[in-house]
Parts: sequence; C-alpha cells; structure tokens
Amino acid sequence: MAVSQNDHKTVLLLSPHRMLTDHQVVESLHIIKEKGKTDYIACKPDLQEIKDYYSHLSKPAKEALVCFTREGVRDSKAAIRIKFDKLPAGNTEPYEVFFQKAITRRLCELFEPLKSQAAQVKWYHKIQTENGNLQSAPCSFSPLRPMLQFEVTENEENELLLRSFVFMNGSRLPLDHFNRHQFLVETGGEYFLLTYTDYQTLEWLKLMPQKASVNGRAAFEENVLTRLQDNYTVKRNLLQTGEKVEIIPRNRVVLSEIHPSYLVFTPQWLYDDFTADGPWTAAMSVTINGQTRQVLRNKAAETAFIQLLESMHESFARQRNGYYYISFDEARKKQWFLKVYHRLLELDVEVAGMDMLQHFRYSSFKVATTSTITNKENNTVTVQLSVRFGKEEIALSELQKLLYAGQHMVLLKDTSLGVLDDEWLQQYSMLLKHGKVVKNTVTVSRWLAFSEQHVPEDRQVLKPVIDAGWWQQWERWQQSPAPVYPLPQGINATLRPYQQKGYEWLALLAAAGAGACLADDMGLGKTLQTICFLAWQTQHKPHARHLIICPSSLLFNWQQELKKFAPHLRSAVHYGPGRQLQHIRQKNIQVLITSYGTVRADIDALQEQAFDVVALDESHHIKNPSAQITRAVNQLQAGFGLALSGTPVMNNTFDLYAQMSFLLPGMFGNREFFKREYADAIDRLQDEVKIKALHKLTSPFLLRRTKQQVASDLPPKTEMVLWCTMKPEQKALYDEIRESIKSSVFLEIEKDGLGKSTMALLQGMLRLRQLCNSPLLLPEDQQHNCTESIKTSLLIEELTNNLKDHKVLVFSQFASMLNLLADAFREEGITYYHFDGQTPPAQRAEMANNFQQPDNKVNVFLISLKAGNAGLNLTAADYVFLFDPWWNTAVQQQAIDRAHRIGQTKNVFAYKMICKDTIEERIIQLQQKKQQLAGALVIEDEGFVKSLTEEDVSFLFS
Repeated sequence: MAVSQNDHKTVLLLSPHRMLTDHQVVESLHIIKEKGKTDYIACKPDLQEIKDYYSHLSKPAKEALVCFTREGVRDSKAAIRIKFDKLPAGNTEPYEVFFQKAITRRLCELFEPLKSQAAQVKWYHKIQTENGNLQSAPCSFSPLRPMLQFEVTENEENELLLRSFVFMNGSRLPLDHFNRHQFLVETGGEYFLLTYTDYQTLEWLKLMPQKASVNGRAAFEENVLTRLQDNYTVKRNLLQTGEKVEIIPRNRVVLSEIHPSYLVFTPQWLYDDFTADGPWTAAMSVTINGQTRQVLRNKAAETAFIQLLESMHESFARQRNGYYYISFDEARKKQWFLKVYHRLLELDVEVAGMDMLQHFRYSSFKVATTSTITNKENNTVTVQLSVRFGKEEIALSELQKLLYAGQHMVLLKDTSLGVLDDEWLQQYSMLLKHGKVVKNTVTVSRWLAFSEQHVPEDRQVLKPVIDAGWWQQWERWQQSPAPVYPLPQGINATLRPYQQKGYEWLALLAAAGAGACLADDMGLGKTLQTICFLAWQTQHKPHARHLIICPSSLLFNWQQELKKFAPHLRSAVHYGPGRQLQHIRQKNIQVLITSYGTVRADIDALQEQAFDVVALDESHHIKNPSAQITRAVNQLQAGFGLALSGTPVMNNTFDLYAQMSFLLPGMFGNREFFKREYADAIDRLQDEVKIKALHKLTSPFLLRRTKQQVASDLPPKTEMVLWCTMKPEQKALYDEIRESIKSSVFLEIEKDGLGKSTMALLQGMLRLRQLCNSPLLLPEDQQHNCTESIKTSLLIEELTNNLKDHKVLVFSQFASMLNLLADAFREEGITYYHFDGQTPPAQRAEMANNFQQPDNKVNVFLISLKAGNAGLNLTAADYVFLFDPWWNTAVQQQAIDRAHRIGQTKNVFAYKMICKDTIEERIIQLQQKKQQLAGALVIEDEGFVKSLTEEDVSFLFS
C-alpha cells in the first residue's frame, strides 16, 4: 500500500559518537509511520538522496552532505595521506596523530555550511540511553556562534580555579553544562558548533592544570591565563581587576615568640592597605568588601628590606625560614633589641605585635603625662608635652610613629613594654596624630579643642584656649530651645525653629573663629540661614565685606534672595565677559556674588581683598584638592569659611578633606595623612573606630538636618513611574538598533575586555536612551523615517487633559530633547519657559521669578537636568516629570526637590517616564538588584559602567 506524504518525513541524523570512529557523523534519516508502527531508515546522503529530499539547501550545504558518506570520508582520508607524505623529512609527528587532527578539522569545516542552513531541515540525533543502547530522538542545530570565555575563581584552600564558559545570545553557561563531542557542544537537545580554534583550545586545556596553589600562581598566570587572554575574554576575579596597586611598599616587622625563650621577626610589606609576606611572587590578589585588587609586588624593595634585616644580627643571614629568630638573652645583650627597635623606627619601619608578646617584661609603671600650653598664634596652639614611664621620658616623635602604626606599646630601655592605655589614647592620640612634633612640643589646630567639649576638667588639654563664656553659649545652644541670638535687624523673614538654630550655629562658630559646613537636606533653607548670618556679621562689623561663590546658574538667585530677605545689604554680581574688576574693590558692596569659574579666572584680584565671610554654595565643587578651583579658593583671605552642600560626600570620605581644610586649615593634616588615617580605613575597611574618630572631629563644624527630622509639616511627595509603551514603528526601530549595538558592544568586549569597553558601552546606552525619548535625537540616516515619540505624546496628553490648572516642571538630560519638546508645545499651543546650560544666569532667574508668580499663566517649565537640579526654588509647581531618568537617583531627587522644599503647600507628584521593555526599564531593575547603583556615592557615567558585569551588560541590551 502506498505511503501517504504525512506518514513519511526525512530528517538529518547526527551521530556524534562516530566522530572518532568511522567519521560518518551525518546521515539522512527516513521516518515512516504505517499501521501504527514507526520505522527509522538511515541512508547515506548521496547525490540522489540530496536531489530528492534536500534540494532546497544551499549548494555548499549539499556539497558538505555528500562528504559525510562513506565514499566522501574515504576521499578525505586519501587527501590527508597525500598531505602527510609531503611533509618535510624532519617531521616527527606520527601519522595517527596527524590524521586525527586533520580529519577533525575537515569535519568541522563541513559543518559550517550545514550550520547556516540548520533551520531549513529537521534534525535527529543518536543518544545513549541509561542501559548503554543508542536511541534516535529529535534535536536541533543552532545557527548561533558560541564563544568561549574563562573565569578565575578561588576555593577555600586559596587555590585558583579556571572555569570555562560558553557565551552566546547574551547568556553565559558553564562548559560542563554541555555535552561536548569534539567541536560540537549540546545541551537540552540543541547542538552548537565551536570553531576549530576553540576545539583546539579545549583540547590543549585538557593537558594543562585547571587549578593552582598559592605558590604556583605565577606559573599558572604565565603558562595558562596569559596564553588564553591572547584570544579570549578571561575574567580574572582575583588575578587582574580594574584596579592594580603598584606602589613602593612600606616595610613592617611583626614580632612574635617561639616558646618562652625566642623572639621572632617576620618581615611584611604594606601596599596601601594590603599586606604581603612570605616568598616573593609577582602579584597577589586581595578582596575587601567584595572589591578585588591585584597587588603587584616590588621585588627590589622587598629584597632590600630582607637584606636590611639580615644585617641586624650575624645569625640572621644563615636563617632561611622567611623569618628571623633570636633568643631573649641574645636580644637583651648590650641592649641589642633596643638599638634595633629604634633603628627600625628611624628608618620608618613599622614594628607590630609588641602587645602580643607574652614573655618580654611589661613595665610596672603606668604612663604619666603632663601638658602645658606654651603658645597661641593665629589658629594654632603649641603644647609642651612630657610622657613618662617611671623616670624614662618617651620622645614625642617616637610616640607619633607608634600611633601612626596603630601601636599601643612603647619599648623602654630596660626592654620592658610600656602600655598606652585606652584613657591615655582618648586624651592624647588625636593631639599627637594631628600635630606637628618638634622635640618636646606639638603644634595643632586650635579647633581640636572642640573634641574636648565633654571631657572632665582634669583631662582637658586644649579646651581652655576657647573662652569659657563661649562654651556656656555653646552648651545653651545645644540644650535649650530658647534663642541664643535674636535675628539681626533688617531681616524680612520668620525663621522656622531649626533655621533659627542653624543661623545661631553659624554665628557661634564665627565667634569662635572656626569655619562651618551647613549640610541640610535640599529645600530646607540653607540660603536663608546664610543670609541671616551675613546680616548678623554685618551688624557687628559694619564695614565687613562678604563673598559668595556658587554655580553660575544660582548667581541671580542669590542676589534676589538677598534683596528679598535682607534688602539693607548691598550686593552685586561679579560675572560674565563684561565684568569689572573694580567691583571686587568697591567698599560700598557688602556682598559680592560670583561663580567658581570667575574665581579661578580673577583670583589675582580677589586674593588681594580681605573678606569677612567666604561662602561656598554647592561646596562639593572643591572636593578635589588638586583642582585649580580648589587651589584658587584656598588663596582667598577669609575670616570665616562657610560651605553649603546637601551632599558634601558624593564619592567617598576623601571628598570631605578639601572642603573641611578650607573651613579649618591645618586641622586634618596633609592629604596623605587624611587618606591613610581616615578615608581608606573608612571606605575600604568600614573601620568603626575611624568612623567615630572622624565624626568626633567634624561633628561640631558640620550641621545636617533632613526633611524627615525638621520639616514634618512639608506636604507629602509621591513618586511613581509613568510607563510608556512604544508604538510598533518606534519599537521596531529600537529593536533593530539595539541588536546592532549589542553585536558591536560584545565584539569589543570580546576583543578588549569589559574594562576597556567603557566608551562603547556608554555610547551604546546613550543611543538607546535617546531613541526612548525620540527617534529625532538620532542622526537623520538612522531614523528610518520614524518620527513618533511615545513619551512626547503622553506628556502632551497629560498637560492638555489632566494638568491644565497645575504648574509642571519637565527635566531632561538632553538639551536637544528640550528643544524638540518646545517645538511640540508650540504646535499644541502650550506656553512654557525653557532653560539649559546655555541660558544666561540673569535670564534663568527672571524666568524662575515669573514662574513663581501666582498670576503667571505659563504653567510649564522645561529645564536641563544638569543646569537646574540644584539651588532653584520653584515651589509654584506641584508636578514634576523626569523625561529621561538615569541611574543616579540623587541627581533626580535634587531635581524633584526644586518643587518639594520649604514654601511648598501642595502635594508634589513626581513621574519618571520609562519606556517598557527597553534599556530604561532594565536600568531600574538593575538599581533594585544592586542597591549601590541607586545611591549617591557614584556620580559619573563611567562609575556606573565600571560597576557592571558582563551579565549586567547582556541584561541591559536584552
């Protein structure tokens, strides 16, 4: 009986188990169903078979099928034999080895044209069942090209492990997730074709070690990882990270004991905060708080230190244990240990572990200290200090080095150990660490006296340098709600209680000669508090002149606020190409307002003038001590330094250094000291002791109140996402460009690694974010005649239908997007104000003032996110649209707080406009997954990109 077409189908049959036997890996398989029975008939794919069943395939694919027959394999073998016979006479490779390589390469080549046609036919494969039999089952052959990637991890025994991965279509799976048949890998019945080079790499790796002990890391790096990295992405979690530490190490000796009679010296080297010891290796990897750094060890420096230690005693050079030991008796002979100890300190070698010794005698004397203030000059205090154990006085320079090294023991002349107890450390360690030691005196900033506020009188060292009457006022300010100072005359404002406290705090610190950082939350009235303080200063010093330095966008805002709240203060703006230097010298100008850029340009003229108060608005502009603007600001003559910033710490603790050094010169030592003593210990190690110590130092001079703490009457703020679903034309364009960018980005990552692909990632993300806003932001040749913007349509719909009677702020990062919105608004008859970074400051202030007027009918304000996210008071608005939200939520909050601030009486609604199933939604999901990306500690685009893994990048472009 004839067989109907529906009961007969022809597929290609894969037999990967034959790869190393008869090499007939592909056959034609007929599956015939008749009378409830299924027959599987394998046929060789000869010319007639191909003509009958595979004529729709490409010519290369049909030619490849013929080569998989017995005759085709025989011809391939003959060609290989001829090639072998033509090899030079010196070839020593056996024919069997040569043949196996050559036939595998040939089969791999034959699969290439089949892979490109894989979707045009059905596939089956023969797989081995649990009982060892072969069974035919459906499978598929993927057209995707898998890529090999590698990753280095570390196990509990500190061994490095090499892991192999297969990367394709944005996903990465371990190689052991696949079944591998030479150059074919299979998972879940789907086959993928490796390149022959990838196959060779995996075969080579089978002969190489897959792990390395601590001592074998250098060889593992050279013999395996470096060779792999020539052609593949190798994620070196431990051996190579984005940050390398390559510095001259500081030398340290750790003291310990062997039994009760031997003293041991163990050399160590400090690379920043990372400690190296033991035999020298080229590099070591250290992970702290999830961040891994590659420490490149300096062989010359370490060898020099070893030679120094071996020169200390004649027996040391003969010891080969990586440490040096000496008997207690020998160490005490002729005060050898005492001399070596002091010699090491003189050479700036840290000596650690003394407090762990059990058998060296501890001194029976407690530390005794006397202090006398011998000189007060400007803002420094000189203290004569005597520290003794019994009759032995300790050199202050030695004490300072010990404290820098974190040591609390002092070696005395009789080889006993003097203990610096906790009480002594609390009283004197900060004094010595922050001071300049000369013989038996230490000179420090007089503002260290603030740290002794609650210290009992008999333990005070510096507190007396500040007048007792002032301390009484300070205590009253802290403990009593009653005003310490009345508002100065001429102030047109009623201050809230916390604003009154802030103004008084500034006045108190000015009276003490210190500086201040007012770090209140955005929108709590830092400007008003500052103006009250300037008026107070002017009331007590009628001829005083003050300088306000701020971003150019806030110049006229400051001038208007001065006129509003303190009209009796004569102010002027010094800014722009037409500015006159005579402004700087005019005595009748009581408050001069200028920008950071102008200060940098006019510093020669400005530094000649004495200002009673120099106020820095958005003071994080000087967080970099090396920046020109920071150096310029520090050249100003300021009787009182005032910093204003809702975010004085934006990146890390070191941001505080330049700002606080401007306010309190000399108090925090040099930048290297601050970085070592506080910034690194806090940011890298989360050292609670150092956090408390820095807080103790800064808290009198840094005042921060949040809205939750002090503005309970502020109306609520509601934040939500306004989801935008692209219409088919815009979505099709997005998907097309996304795929193009994705391919380009991953090619670059594969070639150069993720760390070197930052710019490609940023540019790719930028294009997709622009496309989410509007295709018109792309170059014309990339728009494909698509002009529709779903976000623009939704925004106009909201403004015309739901928000006619509300005032609205619209923020965008792209000035060109604001221009497109302006064009669309004009077409719809929507009136608006509009400013970006190119708008002159005076014009910005005029628009902001007009917008705030109750009778003003312009209800929409288009604002550049970068130019308008700080300083502006736009409380007339109660709706805020973030047209293109980005990863930095702190910047977005600053923008929203243009409306949600003191003076706002209405509920504020803020909408983030997010396109569904795009990079914008992926960024939100990543922020939720990785909370650190949503914080304010990273402020630059590159910081965001550097925090991403390859998996994150794949997710963003999915």
